[in-house]
Amino acid sequence: MIDATLGGPTSNSYVELAEADALAVILPGGAEWLTKADEERELSLIAATRWLETLNYKGDRCAGTQRLKWPRSGSKAVCDGVQADCTMIPPVIKEAEVILAIAYVQSPTSFPGAGAGSNAPSGTFVKRQQLGELSIEYAQFNNNVGSSCDDCDNPAIIQSFPWIDDLLGCWLDMGPSSGAGFVLTRECCDQQPLNTFGNHAANLIDPPPYNTMP
Repeated sequence: MIDATLGGPTSNSYVELAEADALAVILPGGAEWLTKADEERELSLIAATRWLETLNYKGDRCAGTQRLKWPRSGSKAVCDGVQADCTMIPPVIKEAEVILAIAYVQSPTSFPGAGAGSNAPSGTFVKRQQLGELSIEYAQFNNNVGSSCDDCDNPAIIQSFPWIDDLLGCWLDMGPSSGAGFVLTRECCDQQPLNTFGNHAANLIDPPPYNTMP
């Protein structure tokens, strides 16, 4: 069932079951995981790999025929001085797979889309609206947590398991932050007009006649 062939066209796991078992011995929850049937452990490893495949990593796939995103290579496939190549998968990637597999057996509903959270979509909603002395505040909602959050722009699996970001660290290619968790307010009055042209605004247009009263 499990196929951990390095760079294989049908691979569905970064680690073989025997290697995963060896890693689980030293991981929290691993002892219980090891008591499960081989088929259950293999299914949890495959599920964990699928979620790790939703992340973006530095570098490029070694071959267009490989099914999984690892192995990778290229000048950007470097983390903490370690250069990835087509003969290896970073140990932390394998460790993350086993940790997620253990978590999957312990609590499948803790994973995104498993029905544990709210049915409301993640995104931006109006948290507070005030008519007099206008004030509008925007917040974000994470349907995996059920509350306001500052990580709604993160991949779903990292929203559910934030430690993945720390563990995989510089192997991840998360891209620039898009400003999750922002608050936008406007309060009346006596505000200065917004200047979207910087210090050159005066050279573009004449200022409006704000003081029109005699």
